[in-house]
Amino acid sequence: ANMAPDPKTTKKAQKLFESGSVKKLDKDTFEVKSLTNLETSYNVIGKKCNCKGFKYFYVNHKGLDPTCSHLEAVKLFNDSQGIQ
Repeated sequence: ANMAPDPKTTKKAQKLFESGSVKKLDKDTFEVKSLTNLETSYNVIGKKCNCKGFKYFYVNHKGLDPTCSHLEAVKLFNDSQGIQ
C-alpha cells in the first residue's frame, strides 16, 4: 500500500526542499531542518524519520507506508539530484 501523502504533507515537503532544509550526510542519511523550530532538525535514514509525525503515522493511516514531510522532502531532494 504505497499511496501519495496528503496534500498538507506534500506542501510542507516542498517548502522544506525549496528552503534548502535538506542536507545529505551520506548515501542514506539526511538531516532535515525544521521550518517551525530552527533549533530542531530531524534525521531521515533510508525510509524512516525520527520525527513524531512519522512515529504516529500508522495510528491515523492504517495500512499505508509511513511518511512525513521530512521524508518527502528528502525524496524531492533525491529527485532533483537524479537519484532514485
